[in-house]
Amino acid sequence: MELELENFYKKALPEEKNDEEAIRAAIVKAVDTAVHLHRNVSARNLGEEIAAALYNELPERYKRDEEILQYAFEQTIESVQKPKEREIERLIIEIDRLRRHLNTEEEELRRSLRELFLGIEHTLEGVDSSDKEAWKEALENTELEHVEGLGILNETIEAALIAALEEAEDIESSIREVVRHIAHKALGEGLLSAARIRAILTAILMKASELAEATPTRAKEIIHGSVYGINDALIHTVKQLKNQLHFAPKEEDVGHINWNEMIKMLSRSDELYKEIIEDVAAKNSPFIKEILLDCSDVIGDQFAELKRVSSETIEVAKKRLTSIAKEAAIKGAELKEQLTSEAKKLGEKAWKKALKMAEAYKNR
Repeated sequence: MELELENFYKKALPEEKNDEEAIRAAIVKAVDTAVHLHRNVSARNLGEEIAAALYNELPERYKRDEEILQYAFEQTIESVQKPKEREIERLIIEIDRLRRHLNTEEEELRRSLRELFLGIEHTLEGVDSSDKEAWKEALENTELEHVEGLGILNETIEAALIAALEEAEDIESSIREVVRHIAHKALGEGLLSAARIRAILTAILMKASELAEATPTRAKEIIHGSVYGINDALIHTVKQLKNQLHFAPKEEDVGHINWNEMIKMLSRSDELYKEIIEDVAAKNSPFIKEILLDCSDVIGDQFAELKRVSSETIEVAKKRLTSIAKEAAIKGAELKEQLTSEAKKLGEKAWKKALKMAEAYKNR
């Protein structure tokens, strides 16, 4: 690498006050140009080549001038650092813009999914009657898999509850099954966080409470079926999570999980569900509140099953986390060794520099 320092120096000389300012201006131009032209070179190689070029091209009177040399090194660092800092600033602004854009895109996605399903449903009208049932079943299952992403969880659960109420002989059993199915599909659509569980289960219980309030003679059956159905869905979902953690072949398959949040949620899954029931009860009339709270007390054995499955999942999660931590520890130890070595070298340099300054002060 050539910095062409002499050419930059000659151009700067007429514009600067003295020779030293000219060489400083030349260093700025030369180093900036070199970094820009060699931006694909590794930082280490870049440092080596710029340092070698400086040694070869600096006038003899500056090769032992510590201030000029330090100025050249600082300029090299700044030339590499500046583009990255600008990029970081740009990304921060971009993050803000993306956050604002996110809500719009999510709604657009939901609208597109709804239209997509409507288009498929329209096509079913032309399918042969012998094939129609299989196509219809497949479409309905697919729609239920994406009920939360479609943004129609409230509408779906309301329609399902009303259908169960109007058509089923055993209302509580029917509602329990339909709520279990919908809740499980919604919970399985994304990450299993406490906030997400709370949002989904609250939505379902609020709709069940509204229907129970409007149908007081069937209120207990509606509430009991909904509460038990949700509990069934939670147990099923946690079991699925345990299998995912246990059988995922690669660490990358579970790398998206927030381990601390997940373990914390699982350790109190039964308490979390009870809190959700109590929160929904507090938002309802005394009549519905009493049914919800009574149901929460009666469901003890089912909570025990949820707690047991959650505890098993925690054990699997901890084993998996230990495995991931071991790999991270090995990588971390390698990095720490490198950083420690660099810090040690820098510390020794600082010590020698201090001794040298102290010696110079004593002689003076």
